[in-house]
Amino acid sequence: MHFMNHDQPDTYILWHCASLASSEYASLSHRDNGHHLQGLTVMPLEGRPCHIEYAVAVDGAWSPNFATATITTPTEIRTRHLERDANGPWRLDGQAAVYLDGCTDVDLGWTPATNTVPIRRLDLAIGETETITAAWIRFPELDVVVSPQRYTRLADDCWRYQSGEYDFALTTDGASGLVLAYGDDLWRAVARYHAHP
Repeated sequence: MHFMNHDQPDTYILWHCASLASSEYASLSHRDNGHHLQGLTVMPLEGRPCHIEYAVAVDGAWSPNFATATITTPTEIRTRHLERDANGPWRLDGQAAVYLDGCTDVDLGWTPATNTVPIRRLDLAIGETETITAAWIRFPELDVVVSPQRYTRLADDCWRYQSGEYDFALTTDGASGLVLAYGDDLWRAVARYHAHP
């Protein structure tokens, strides 16, 4: 079953990851002829309290054109911005990032939220596989690297995600495409809410 294309309610989700001592509040909303992901993640970073605020904007075809992330600890604040115009070249913190040419996606390395974007855009049939290239903002470095990634749809609500040493099954919400379970011991959705118009 493919995702429906009609307007859907905004979705709110709370993830928890015991192995990373991490929790995250995120939302997926529909606006400006596209979609908007935003979230707040809390976790330890080298023994210090840390929180990350992020936002990702995609167009109506689920192609990302903007992402920002700010990591805050008691001793520093670091921010990254990625943006592009109409699938043009990426800019990183306002500067041309030619090495990201060909990246169709943005992957924030501390959250399952951004897996939703290629899942929704690809909308594969069960058994189909496709490889994408993402601009991967890694945590905690906040550097941005090119990351080939492979998605295979295993069932209506289950995908296989492969990238380098990562190989995880993702269980998704049928209405939003948000991840409900990521691997065996990573993120789990512990609460979610669909806001009906």
